[in-house]
Amino acid sequence: MSSNRFSGLNIVLLVVTVLSLMVGAYGFVSGGLDETPRSSNRVEVGELGSAFEGDGPKEEKPLEDDFHKTKPKTDTRPRPTNGTEKEPEPRTTPAEADDFLPEITTKSQPSDRGDAVIQGSVIGADGGPVADATITARRSDLDLEPPKFDEEDLEQYRREVSGFLQKAAQETRHTETDEQGNFRFEGLDPTLAYDLTASSDTRGNAEQKRVAAGDTIVLLLSAESMLIGRVETADGQPVKKFSVKAWRPNRQWEATTRGFEDVQGRFSMPGKNGSMQVEVTAIGLTQNEPADVEVGPDAQEVVIVLDQAAILSGVVSDKAGNPLADVRVTVGGGDDQRRNRWNQNSGGPTARTDSKGRYRFETLPPKETKLTAELGEMSETQTTTLVKGENQLDFSMDVGAVIKLRLTDPSGKPLEPDNIWFQQKDGRGWPRPERMPSKEPGLAEYVGLVPGEYSMTVSAAGFPAIKQDIQVTAGDNEFNLKFSTGAMLTGTVTSSSGSKVSNIGVRLRKQDEERWGGWGTGRYAQVGDDGTYKLGPAEPGQWRLEVYTTGNWTEVYGDTISLSEGENSHNITVDAGSSVIVKLIDEEGNPISWGNVTLQGTRSYNGSSNGDGVATISFVEVGSYNLVATSRGLAAPTQFVSLRAGDNQFTVRLQKPNSCRLTHVYPDTQASKAGMQVGDLVTEYNGVVITSWRQLGQEIRKTKATDDVTVLVDRGGSMLTMNMKGGTVGIEGADAVR
Repeated sequence: MSSNRFSGLNIVLLVVTVLSLMVGAYGFVSGGLDETPRSSNRVEVGELGSAFEGDGPKEEKPLEDDFHKTKPKTDTRPRPTNGTEKEPEPRTTPAEADDFLPEITTKSQPSDRGDAVIQGSVIGADGGPVADATITARRSDLDLEPPKFDEEDLEQYRREVSGFLQKAAQETRHTETDEQGNFRFEGLDPTLAYDLTASSDTRGNAEQKRVAAGDTIVLLLSAESMLIGRVETADGQPVKKFSVKAWRPNRQWEATTRGFEDVQGRFSMPGKNGSMQVEVTAIGLTQNEPADVEVGPDAQEVVIVLDQAAILSGVVSDKAGNPLADVRVTVGGGDDQRRNRWNQNSGGPTARTDSKGRYRFETLPPKETKLTAELGEMSETQTTTLVKGENQLDFSMDVGAVIKLRLTDPSGKPLEPDNIWFQQKDGRGWPRPERMPSKEPGLAEYVGLVPGEYSMTVSAAGFPAIKQDIQVTAGDNEFNLKFSTGAMLTGTVTSSSGSKVSNIGVRLRKQDEERWGGWGTGRYAQVGDDGTYKLGPAEPGQWRLEVYTTGNWTEVYGDTISLSEGENSHNITVDAGSSVIVKLIDEEGNPISWGNVTLQGTRSYNGSSNGDGVATISFVEVGSYNLVATSRGLAAPTQFVSLRAGDNQFTVRLQKPNSCRLTHVYPDTQASKAGMQVGDLVTEYNGVVITSWRQLGQEIRKTKATDDVTVLVDRGGSMLTMNMKGGTVGIEGADAVR
């Protein structure tokens, strides 16, 4: 009988992404598997809480932790008996890799409750019912994102992973199908939709998202068979430890990767019936290209032959011969790599040097290869011809400018900075030199900055940020910075008309300072819902205090003020013009959160509804507008509104759309030539009644450029008929209600 799976396919893909980041950021050598066996981490599920009811078996089994376990369930067909399948092992530096991720014990206790039911059946590719299939259900709107890997704080990351696994297991319902392939979930929230997955040992998997509570559905399993093979070297010797990656042709993003250890080099794993491509990796060995294989009930064992790989090691040092630690060495790189600097996963396999400047690649193809060593903004690229076996390539790098900052507080004690960033003097770039490990209190050292002129900003908690223009040269550059006692500024922003103000921010700016410089220095803040703000610490002295809208960054207030050390207060009154307060409700009168509200006139304004279904848009010019509201497949008729100064309140009831509203008409297209306009409601296309933007797109794609097409448009209550050809129309649109 099947084991209960930990999560849906969508969460599996997210978790695989997290693992990829972990491998790249934490591995000393890229391209191999660690020699140390690693125990699996599991999530165990106890009995379900009383609020959950399902028709599956009462016995609960351990759920598999998708962070590591994607192994197939029991297969009833013949398969190799000597192998022990293992999960893929990231290559990690710590000896105790077992301790990196947490082991979790938790129960399925979903937070959503109600009296709704989702039921249905599971059928196989042959159309027959599938018994004992495992079904999971999780609410579609659940905020469940895997934590981002943080190599600077592994313990915190471990705690976040633990919380992620616990929450995912707690929020997942699971049951199994009966002999007729039927399943049933009870106790669901009738206002929610759910993501469902189904899996069977030998029949495959299925997934269906956003199934409304109360619905009855059919889950069709995609056919799967076992991919069975053997891995050996060119001389016929079995490869005993390796990793297998398999995917359908041109579907690499769907790839499944498994790790294996077997004395005869055998492996087996589930695969989609039909053609697949298989790539095998092992330390010291390489595969020339992915193997094309056939998967199916009658498929034969595939033999993958690996050739001896090139092993590359070397030392990176500066021009004086001193070893350089934490240098990034990448296969490829050079100019292309530097253009992608902000994408840390760009380029090929990567290794970082240790404290002796050493790096090593265990598995590279034997061919001419370009490698790039990078330290901050400085890089060195070399090309070498790799041969099978050991290869050596050393780098001698120009490290550019070395910045040493000695920081103290107002009393002269060493101070640790929060952030330090550099901007080119011409303002066009933000270089990123490498931060070196701290050697003494109050010393921040950066390496790999191109000599030149920069604007440097340094911030430390509780003190005003320091901004200083610097000229740096090759070699050591030392700067002493002493922080001063700061000024704090608090106050309230109100409207002269008494209307509510929202979506505004405040900032402190020097008269000669660029408008958007100095983020992260405490001189910018969002105004709270109650109108209050807090800025600082800032340097005492003359400042320009500005209020701006966060939607379109328009300044609505400005004044020059003087700040002294300690606490300062300054209340602000602004002319908010019109404030529009829109409450969105559904057909039953329930508030709709995260709906979109747009005011269309000589200018456009946008807002989103909060948890109470209320959207507030401030600083709207007095005048007339079209009010448009939408939310997740719901829409409302466009309203013509006239706004006065102060608060303007509206209630908009959203319902299922029955037409498509044009939001943009491209020039020199069929649409513009036919006379279509923004705001037109398309009600019929080529004889088909249109009820949504998606449906209109589907109908357009069914036509050819030679077809004669008639389009019916509602413009302000008048019906217009437009004739055009099929194919591309040249419009953008949204769901609408007539």
